[in-house]
Amino acid sequence: MNRVLLRLLLLGAIGAVFVPGRVLAQSAPVPADKKPVAKQYVDAGLAAQDSGDYETAITFYLKAYQLVPHPALLFNMAQAHRLAGHIDQALSLYKQYLSEDPSSAQARTARALVSEIEAHKADQARAARAYEIAATAPSTGPAADPPVGDVRDTASQAPPQPGRLPRIAGLATGAGGVAAVVIGIGFGLHARSLSDDLSRDGAVYDPAKMRAGERANTIAIVGMAGGAALIATGAALYWWAHTQSGARERVSVAPLVLEGTAGLIVSGALP
Repeated sequence: MNRVLLRLLLLGAIGAVFVPGRVLAQSAPVPADKKPVAKQYVDAGLAAQDSGDYETAITFYLKAYQLVPHPALLFNMAQAHRLAGHIDQALSLYKQYLSEDPSSAQARTARALVSEIEAHKADQARAARAYEIAATAPSTGPAADPPVGDVRDTASQAPPQPGRLPRIAGLATGAGGVAAVVIGIGFGLHARSLSDDLSRDGAVYDPAKMRAGERANTIAIVGMAGGAALIATGAALYWWAHTQSGARERVSVAPLVLEGTAGLIVSGALP
């Protein structure tokens, strides 16, 4: 069964972008102290892995490793690749992990998994070779079935999943609503700041500042009201599609706090 991976990164004062199969947002600049940010990427990766969204987990582990190249992150990436079915990538990362940290607590597990993967690959190679020999040999009977290890592309044979596109549209609409609410809050804070400046004792009346405050207040009201409406619409669309399909999704939520901005990482998998 095909699964569409959804990655939703909602950050303060950052607009969301919708592309087929994903809901993304532009990330904020990484502060000088990389370890706290790397830890948040690891937490987000663990949350995604626990929800079964292994592709998203791999992405966050890689981001953390690019900031802080600790060997433990190689093991995390290897685990996520193995669970996602990327056997070759998992094998390479397990070996790299053992090369960099051969005496770690997870080294024994990594060695066992390397042996298991290599044995599995050897079995697949032998089965494929036997199938090739059987297929090319003259036979009077029906063609032999392919071995269990044979890889076939069955994605095109899977029936379409009802409600998948409306659920993605609901998430995209909700993401846009969150972005609008965040923008509205920002303009509301700006309007309050201008109002405080004008009401301060001894302040000189400034018509331009008054107009700017009124404009910011209007944008804040429109942004928060419109954003709330979009969030409600997205939630309703997502719930309607969910009831039509009867699918069960696993979704995880992890906080992400960078310098000057904050938000949530919501990840999961749709059938």
